[in-house]
Amino acid sequence: MCETAVPRIAPTLVAGVPVDLSRAHFVGIGGAGMLPVARVCAERGFTVSGSDARTTPQIEALARLGVRTYAGHRAGQVPVDATAVVFTHAVAEGNPEILEARERGISLVHRSTVLDALMAGRTSIAVMGTHGKSSTAGMLAFSLARMERHPSYVVGADLDGPGSGGRAGTGDLFVAEVDESDRTHIGMTMDVAVITNIAFDHPENYAWVGSHVDAYEQCIRLGLREGGTLVLNADLPECRDLASRLAGTEGGGPQVVTFGVSPSADWRVADAATEDGRSTCVLHGPGGLEIALSLRVPGVHQLLNAAAAVAALHTAGQDLDAAVEQLGYFDGVRRRMTPAGEAAGAGVHDSYSHHPDEVRADLAAARSLAGNGGRVITVFQPTDAIRLDIFGVGFAEELAASDEVVLTDSARGIPAAALKMLSARTNASGGRARHVVLDPQEAVLHAAQMAQPGDVVVLMGAGDIAEAGPVLLQALKERASAVA
Repeated sequence: MCETAVPRIAPTLVAGVPVDLSRAHFVGIGGAGMLPVARVCAERGFTVSGSDARTTPQIEALARLGVRTYAGHRAGQVPVDATAVVFTHAVAEGNPEILEARERGISLVHRSTVLDALMAGRTSIAVMGTHGKSSTAGMLAFSLARMERHPSYVVGADLDGPGSGGRAGTGDLFVAEVDESDRTHIGMTMDVAVITNIAFDHPENYAWVGSHVDAYEQCIRLGLREGGTLVLNADLPECRDLASRLAGTEGGGPQVVTFGVSPSADWRVADAATEDGRSTCVLHGPGGLEIALSLRVPGVHQLLNAAAAVAALHTAGQDLDAAVEQLGYFDGVRRRMTPAGEAAGAGVHDSYSHHPDEVRADLAAARSLAGNGGRVITVFQPTDAIRLDIFGVGFAEELAASDEVVLTDSARGIPAAALKMLSARTNASGGRARHVVLDPQEAVLHAAQMAQPGDVVVLMGAGDIAEAGPVLLQALKERASAVA
């Protein structure tokens, strides 16, 4: 673990020189954060190309906009007239396209710098936090679009169809999900900053949770424009610590608006409930405002995300009645407990959860969907061995809330012994993890064999586990046919 991240690729952009995106090439264009940025560039009229390890439906959707895409990484794919090569720290220093850009003196520009340039000239709402960024940013983008405000947005997940997380709108608002994982949120500029929550994550770049607070303090001090507002979770001590630090700034610091279940929150969530795939609460706001909030997504945590979105919309001067009405039609962003189908009476949901806090929230939502008599069956795919080693105890404790757990490997390769250790810990925590299967396609077959009518099967993890969904549904259908 390190206190300060050392990027594997050092950008070659000269400080103070505007980013020339007229001919931008994205290395890793299919990444959740990269693809929507590339899409906004393309819709702004820039010539865009990019490469990724393989083609996906999201990349195919991007190609239909006229973006030249490549499967695999090769030096010759960098355009002869490229003005910038865009990267994230998920790209290795030895990537042939990165080496080619260095050889030819093409500016290497981090994704965050491109996003910051795209937001310039618009009123920006930047959504950050350990959990809930995509859902909260998605709620903001969705409601503003439905209100015909024509926002631009960059969300690190699909809102509806593949590749739909980015849009270059004609309005004056820009909603951006901003990534804190590699500390590149520091230095970005914003008018409204939303921090959904702060918890320990990304151990490769942060030593402990206090390091996250330090980084957010830097981010807000450097990046929040004069007169800007910070929308902050009131329920967590780390967020309260951040607010206290900022209040000590000369001149009193930025305006801080809070949300949460805490009685001290400016936007207080009360009477929260989730049932049959819907979530409801009463949201108490400033000046005696009282709003009945209803969402078509499960999970009390989503009500907190919605409270953050409402607070940001109010700060940005939007019509709250219209915004709350539109939020009632929000179906969630993809892979955040998204329905993936139903067969043999069992419902299948996709979950991107890859942190113990997220596992807890999504399994609570799954339990509300299962209802009386239904069970929760989780197929869990850890991200990698390092993350499993650090968060393994937490994963085990939260996975124990499932009635059955199947553990499987990720594309990054996790030793079978590490998965068996997670299985033993889950069982010791009161759970039931009977199957450790390295092949995800095989793992879902075990879930299919266990599932009964009324059960909820959750495909959980940040890797490719969702791609095994069709195999699971087919197995459920075949079993139902055989019984009939």
